[in-house]
Amino acid sequence: MNRSRILLLLSICVIAIVAIAAAPASHVPKANTRDALIAYVKDAAAIVQKSGPSCDTFASPEWRSGDYYIFVLGPDDRLVCHPKADMIGKPQSDIVNSKGDKVGERIVKMAMADGKGWIEYFWARPGKTDEEPKSSYVMGVIGSDKKHYVVGAGAYDLK
Repeated sequence: MNRSRILLLLSICVIAIVAIAAAPASHVPKANTRDALIAYVKDAAAIVQKSGPSCDTFASPEWRSGDYYIFVLGPDDRLVCHPKADMIGKPQSDIVNSKGDKVGERIVKMAMADGKGWIEYFWARPGKTDEEPKSSYVMGVIGSDKKHYVVGAGAYDLK
């Protein structure tokens, strides 16, 4: 190979490496496990603590994929971030499944102060209407504005 071809190949390799390094890292769980979901919520909580609820960030492909999404309830116990537009602004008392389970109230109660933990309930997958068992991990955090937020995510069929 001549020198110009070698330089061209090296240049292509360097560009590829830089492009891969510059690509945003996905926060979406790579495994459908409780540990992976906890890490996902902790990553989102760190953003809320540093910058407040960043719904545009949580709507990006780095944060949302398939059944996975981050939800945030604000200091007034209303949904601030959720992939379904009709859920935004909904008070926690109105977050109820078809069985009458007051899911929103249970989430807020679990995450009072700096609480954290698991909530088990029935909920429809994104794009579906039938409800299935879902496990959500939630945690209370203090945002950059010094107000209390609840950050969470859920999954189906966790292992």
